Amino acid sequence: MKATYRSALVTGASGGIGEIFARQLAAVGCDLVLVARRAEPMEKLAAGLAERHGVHVEVIAADLTVDGDLERVARRLADPERPIELLVNNAGAGSRPPRPFHQQDPAGEEVKVALNVIAPLRLTRAALPGMVARDHGGVLTVSSIAAYWPQPHGATYAATKAFLSSFGDTLACELAGTNVHVTTVVPGFTKRGNGVAKGGPKSFTLPEFAWLEREDVAAQGLAAVHAGVPICIPGATYQAALGLTRLLPRSVLRDLFRRVWGS
Repeated sequence: MKATYRSALVTGASGGIGEIFARQLAAVGCDLVLVARRAEPMEKLAAGLAERHGVHVEVIAADLTVDGDLERVARRLADPERPIELLVNNAGAGSRPPRPFHQQDPAGEEVKVALNVIAPLRLTRAALPGMVARDHGGVLTVSSIAAYWPQPHGATYAATKAFLSSFGDTLACELAGTNVHVTTVVPGFTKRGNGVAKGGPKSFTLPEFAWLEREDVAAQGLAAVHAGVPICIPGATYQAALGLTRLLPRSVLRDLFRRVWGS
């Protein structure tokens, strides 16, 4: 990846794909602002990246579901004295615990909406005015393949990811012709570490080819926002699966996922 951006703010940077985004950006000389709830792993990561790559790394411990914390991060993004050239909206709440919506804890579902929808919306709104004024910048948001498929036992999660995909696609339309790129990366099941993580329906085990490596997801997402590609679907498996399911009537797709996911 080329060093397109000289500074980036990455949410959910204490582990997972967020940590990989930070590592790959630092490797090409990008200064970083790392954001997550847990300060200790970010401080350890920041020290290592600064020593290895000579980049400046700032740490902001913030819970993006708390209004005051979210506002602190938004103010940092909007600071004209310390411009952020790339926003990586990576923090998110998953679909667990998997159960029908009417059995879910209402407060937990609202947390998913706050983290998956409200936080990236407000952070993107804080970042874009400066990027547009400078005619340079990028917003990379992590959605999910669940945005395009029904997900029984994960209704709120899938709906929030559908919002992110639509939101990013529309922003890319609005900013066409500028040098501000908006990209939504749409991964499928992604390994959480060196081994295959648990995931998917309880009724079967996903084969190895269905799992993506975190490094590949991050690298393809960063390459896409650099190139101004609005939608990035990592992995030929998921590109083919999404293309195939788009040809199916919605009623057939609902029945398919009811049988597989809802069993």
